[in-house]
Amino acid sequence: MVRLLSPLKVFAAAVFAAALIFGLAEAPRSAAADDRLQFTGTTLGGAPFNGASLQGKPAVLWFWTPWCPFCNAEAPGVSQVAAANPGVTFVGVAAHSDVAAMQNFVSKYNLNFTNLNDADGSIWARYNVPWQPAYVFYRADGSSTFVNNPTAAMPQNELAGRVAALR
Repeated sequence: MVRLLSPLKVFAAAVFAAALIFGLAEAPRSAAADDRLQFTGTTLGGAPFNGASLQGKPAVLWFWTPWCPFCNAEAPGVSQVAAANPGVTFVGVAAHSDVAAMQNFVSKYNLNFTNLNDADGSIWARYNVPWQPAYVFYRADGSSTFVNNPTAAMPQNELAGRVAALR
């Protein structure tokens, strides 16, 4: 007799496999192959933003949602690391929520850097972000590293180390 796996076990195995394939590995990208900065967006304050403005600069894109527990856990550290590194441009890319919730999140955690309203998910799709939180770390030479771990928040000391390596 063939015993079927419970739906919970199948789901858990699928999540684990997806995390291994998409999230737990870092994906470096060379400068020549990276045209992902060719996007436009709107800040949470309604101002236009052009991703190309980040070219040639060390920068961090942080993909977050206001209801994500890991994003909430990371936010104080992201705020502190951004403030401590004025030579690195931080840009938050918020999605999967309404603007008021996004703005409340920014205020709650004192995120004093540009945060974009990506309600339609177009910037997330451009970077193939499957879930939050995720980061893209850009070096001044245009090369980048994508980091996405859907099972834990990035510790502040790890974020600080990754940002220090951009300079």
